[in-house]
Amino acid sequence: MSSQYGAFSTKQEEEKKRTIPDRILIGRLYGYIRPFRRNFFTGITAIVLGSLTGLAAPYMHKVAIDQIILSRDLTGFLWWIPIFVTVVLVNYFLQYVQIFQMRIVGENAVARMRDEIMEKLQVISLRYFSEGEIGRILSRPINDANTIRIFLRMGFTGVLLDTSSIIGAFLIMFVLDLRLSAAALSILPVAMAVVWYLGRYSRSAYRRALSTLGGLTARMQEDLAGIKVTQAFVQESSAREEFEKSQNEVINANKRAILISSAYQPMIIVLRIIGSLIILWFGSSFVISGTMTIGTLVAFTEYQFSYFMPLVDLISMYDQYQSAMAAIERLFDLVDTKVEVVEVPLERRIEL
Repeated sequence: MSSQYGAFSTKQEEEKKRTIPDRILIGRLYGYIRPFRRNFFTGITAIVLGSLTGLAAPYMHKVAIDQIILSRDLTGFLWWIPIFVTVVLVNYFLQYVQIFQMRIVGENAVARMRDEIMEKLQVISLRYFSEGEIGRILSRPINDANTIRIFLRMGFTGVLLDTSSIIGAFLIMFVLDLRLSAAALSILPVAMAVVWYLGRYSRSAYRRALSTLGGLTARMQEDLAGIKVTQAFVQESSAREEFEKSQNEVINANKRAILISSAYQPMIIVLRIIGSLIILWFGSSFVISGTMTIGTLVAFTEYQFSYFMPLVDLISMYDQYQSAMAAIERLFDLVDTKVEVVEVPLERRIEL
């Protein structure tokens, strides 16, 4: 068990288990985002609208096939092309807005977190520094904060965009044809089961990876700070062995995390291929029987791509999300460390 005043030793930090639920971590993280909520909600609005304009393209293709190409009236492209170009341009503009706004939020939120950590380090008790390793302490406001920064700038945007695209694609598919939608979505429970199963192991793997990276940072800091002593006592070989040991721990921890994350995409891509075969099998029979148009079948295949590829991205982001939650938890471990020796209030001090 770690001390109530923080996890000081290397062993305590590496053996510490996850104790804080994600909803609490996210709630505390939003406290750093709140001062920039205008940028935050502008970015979210652009993300939602961008996903809607992106989903308009397959339906436009359906209209072009059923109403223009099959009717052999190519003059319909005179009104179709301007509308399609407008939709594409609006989609690109919204992507620019969402990226710009969310990066502003990410940079400023992480800067506030670093400010609070540095303020905490100014008053934290000396035992925290004497029993711990300076490199491990530095790893939190540098390595862990950078992980959160990348997630807020890119991962969180991707999660919202992919979720909006998936929900929008589902709704449009059910409006187009209820029967084929039910057949297309029959594969989703299997995909969600895969995500849930692999997600159980992601958090612990990424926490271990961050912890070993902190250990490597600590080893490098100590070796460089004591380089004169190391050379004076001819301990270069011993220092090299310790460094290689720490580096191998980082490599092995990251290999385990990569082993888990690399299993996501191949499984989901196989499921997407199976889903495409289901759509083509049932959709072709509906077209032959005359209960579905070719344009609707083409739109369905595109919407199937529109929700499966975001699902693949979402799974990848879930992997990044697990890493970010582990980093947030480590940062709050430092922020929540109690101060053993509290400074006496000004009115109770004895002046000499």
